[in-house]
Formats: sequence, C-alpha cells, structure tokens
Amino acid sequence: MSERLADVEARRASVQELEAVTDVMRSLAAMRLQQALGTLAGTRAYAEVIAGALAQAAALLDDAPVQWPADGQHGHSALVLFAPEHGFVGAFAERLVEAALAAPAGCALWVVGLRGAALLEERGRSPDWSTAMATNTDAVTATARHISDALYRAAADGRLGRVELLYGRTEGGAPPEPVRRPLLPLGLPRDGAQPVPPLINMPPRELTARLVDEYVFALLADAAMESFAAENAARLSTMMTARHNIETTLDGLTATARHLRQEQVTNELIELVSGAEAMG
Repeated sequence: MSERLADVEARRASVQELEAVTDVMRSLAAMRLQQALGTLAGTRAYAEVIAGALAQAAALLDDAPVQWPADGQHGHSALVLFAPEHGFVGAFAERLVEAALAAPAGCALWVVGLRGAALLEERGRSPDWSTAMATNTDAVTATARHISDALYRAAADGRLGRVELLYGRTEGGAPPEPVRRPLLPLGLPRDGAQPVPPLINMPPRELTARLVDEYVFALLADAAMESFAAENAARLSTMMTARHNIETTLDGLTATARHLRQEQVTNELIELVSGAEAMG
C-alpha cells in the first residue's frame, strides 16, 4: 500500500512540474500574441500608405503597366508558406502544410519557419527554399527583408512569375485559420486623375520602381506579422487545453492519493487494535 501511495505522489509531483512549465509557455504565448496584435495595425497602415503613394506615382507614367512585373504570367509559380518556427501549436502547422501540399504540380514551395520545413520533409516534399521564422515582433522586419531579397533574385533570374502567400490569421486571438493571398505579379493601384500632381524629387519611373519594392516588402512584413500572431494564438489555445487536462489529472491523482492515505491509516489502526487484543 505504501509503495502505491509513493508512486501516486511521485506522479502528482511530476504533473505539478508540467503544470508550471505549461503556465510559463501559456504566459509567453499570450504576451507575444498581444505584442503582435498591437503591431499589426501599424504594418497594415504602412502597407496602405505605400499603396496610396504607389497609386499617385503610377498615375504620373504615360505608359504605366497594370501589373508588375509586366511579364509575370510567364515565369514559374511559387507558394511562400509562413509556418510556425516551433511546436506546441496543436494541428495548426499540419493544416498549413496540407494546404501547401495541395498546390499545383510544378509550383515551388518556399517555407518560412523551421517547423513547417520539417513537416514537409516528413511528408517527402523538400522545400525549394526555406528560412527561419521570426520569434519576436522586432525580428519580423528582418525576416520580411530576407524573403523579399530572395524573391527579387529569383524573379531577376527569370525563375518566378506568379507568387502566392499562405499564412495563418487570427481574429482577436481566436484559433487561427489559413489564408491565401497573391503577391506577384503585383497589380499597380490607380489613383485616377489628380488635380494637383504630387511633388517629387526623382523621375516618376524610378520613384514607381522604388515604391513597388517597398510595397512588396510591406505585404511580406504584414504576412509575417500575421503568421507570428497566428502561431502564438495557436500555442496559447494549445496550452490552455493542456492546462485544463493537467488540472483534471491532478484532481484525479489527489483524490487517489487521499483515498490510499486513508486506507493506509485505516490498516494501521486495524493492526494496532488487533495487536492490543492479542496482548489482552
């Protein structure tokens, strides 16, 4: 009886340690999710400002194309998957990978996030290009710039035409859902007739080219921030479920330990009474 009670107490202590680890992970996920949601408004506003400036700059060109690059239909297609960097996100990473594997044959898979790249490897599909996902909001800009540089090099070599983004999106911290968004060719926004042309200090064509670069970067930064928020929303949901299961397990172990302890006390009393009766 004492050995069984000792085993239950040892299991209970282990589960309590797991509960402490889960609480730390849940707190970190909640903090990072709040940081990402607070920053998302800024990334979206930044993309809107660049889109407005691009519309005004494109209106200054007499032969402005309707999309960039103009021959974007003729290159190879690619899907940029923004996946979690780490685990403990439930089935969210698997859902993203399954959506990526549904891409048409011949579509190159670019993966941002080591967890997503590992899951693709497990399914026998090696990424055509991969990099690590940002693990904090301050690193999102560098991650977006790294992806942008790689895309431009591939586009310049004629290896890319159409590019689509696949990432997770959470609404107010709710469990995330996969989202698809076209990136290239980039449809150039139009501002229509402008009564007062904007004041510029460089040729319109050069200005438009620079704004196109900045707009692509803004869209990538927004997708990366959305993905970072979605990863932490999924981890928070997973940790909350784990916390509930741990509490249920602890309640069961506590009740079992209490019952075994009472049985042990009862048996000891019976032995004392039996010994006293034998001596009497």
